[in-house]
Amino acid sequence: MAITSTDLLLVQRGSQPHKAEAQALATFVKGEVDANDIGIASTSQLGVIRVGNNLTIDPGSGVLDVVIPAGLEYQGIWTSATTVPSGAVNGNFWVWDGGDGVTLSNVSWGNANGVTVDNGDRIFYDGSTFDVVPGGGGGIEAITGAAPIQVDNSNPDHPEVSILPASDTAAGSLSAADKAKLDTISAGAEANVAQNLGYTASASNGVVTIDQSGTNATIPVVSASIAGLMSPTDKSTLDGLVASPGGVLSVVAGVGIDVDNSNSGAPVVSVEFGATTGSPATVMPYDISLLSDL
Repeated sequence: MAITSTDLLLVQRGSQPHKAEAQALATFVKGEVDANDIGIASTSQLGVIRVGNNLTIDPGSGVLDVVIPAGLEYQGIWTSATTVPSGAVNGNFWVWDGGDGVTLSNVSWGNANGVTVDNGDRIFYDGSTFDVVPGGGGGIEAITGAAPIQVDNSNPDHPEVSILPASDTAAGSLSAADKAKLDTISAGAEANVAQNLGYTASASNGVVTIDQSGTNATIPVVSASIAGLMSPTDKSTLDGLVASPGGVLSVVAGVGIDVDNSNSGAPVVSVEFGATTGSPATVMPYDISLLSDL
């Protein structure tokens, strides 16, 4: 059963009982208690709170409401305290980004003229005047991106975030084609490095084997018109040449001729008169008339 103002409350102090009406007791308690007795509220303690900016309490019900102007469409950041946004319509709002402790100074600000703002505060327009909501309301103020991230803010309500494609000089997103190509590269492979090369020699040509391509490269034998490998025949001929021949390879002595090859580079040839060892030889003078002198 509820207690009414006419009910009596009985309080006993020691052996002495006391009585009082409920209304009288409530009036006394209210008169004795103030904010100093309860303490100020904090994030960790219950206590007395005061109504601040953009808050209101209904005196009849005691309901606390948040007063937010009709700012429903984000227009970007604002940095000028002496000018107001042009073309503002009811429901537009901006985020202040012109520094902390700046005072708005222009009669066109309306209710916001003379208000000190900090970075992150919201400036709302209700169709006739501007109002400031401190603290930014905990929402996202702006979206920006550093390469390779890019942001399209052409629609402030729905910014589009994307990743630029990768290039030869900049990082970015990997295309499906590049991913497929990457998957085909063996682990540990290096760019532009030929591996597992082989060479097969033969009398007519030479074959270089390249495993990566699955094909062979043939090196031809040299000819009068094209460069290439030396043939076995040419090699044999080359081995038979003396070093630095410089012309005649050798001089062979005939009948009546003596050859001194002690200097292979300049052999000495002489004519024999009389007889050579083991084989007589007769040499006629170049002038047959000389025979009369014999």
